[in-house]
Amino acid sequence: MLPIRISSPKVEGVLQASKWLKFQVLLDPEEMHDLLSCLGEVQFVCVAEPVRAEDAVISPRLFEEKYAAYVGRLKQGEVPITSEYRRYFSSAMTANLDPFYALVAGPEKYLIKPIQPVIQLQGHSFFYSERDEKFHSMVLSEESVTWGLQFSYPHLFQDLKTRKIGKVSDIPHFPNNTLFSKLSKWMRNATLPTPFEVNGVRTNAPIRIGKKTLGWIKNHPQLKLKGITVSTAVKI
Repeated sequence: MLPIRISSPKVEGVLQASKWLKFQVLLDPEEMHDLLSCLGEVQFVCVAEPVRAEDAVISPRLFEEKYAAYVGRLKQGEVPITSEYRRYFSSAMTANLDPFYALVAGPEKYLIKPIQPVIQLQGHSFFYSERDEKFHSMVLSEESVTWGLQFSYPHLFQDLKTRKIGKVSDIPHFPNNTLFSKLSKWMRNATLPTPFEVNGVRTNAPIRIGKKTLGWIKNHPQLKLKGITVSTAVKI
């Protein structure tokens, strides 16, 4: 049974949001478990593709399993096959299902749409440019390095009824405001700006890394291929 109410854009409107606040991070599976435990009641909703009713909501346990399998490949020096994780890593994280409705997309298929701010997930990758000696996130190319997840939450939105633009944080009834606040606090405490080293030069990139990840990051196959290392001589 579909756990999300059925409706349409004509009735619900289309969510307009901007100035997304982002965390781009590679975590160890234990850290992902710690994060989800810290967040409390949380669900993942498949918003990237049409789904059957039983596949619309992803449990935290299943999400953890998929993330652990992804990291397991990196630990073994293998490049994960992104298509195996796309549904899970492109989901929306939410405190409850109130911010969504389901649009009928065919026989026994639905598109799940948000009408309130949710934490959008994406598989994260970066590209190191030798030209400007900088790390660029969310660049899709054969030269990109897979690096966990990007968590995004909007700062501004347009009210679907009044059309006024305001701060998401000013709306107390949005259930994911508190969720993103918890996420932000956990990220600041449990992760670090990644201390990359290229050609002997260290750069603390805004891309983040979990502290427990430092123990195995040397196995990351794409870093090895590009001659990029992560300094483990950091205060944690």
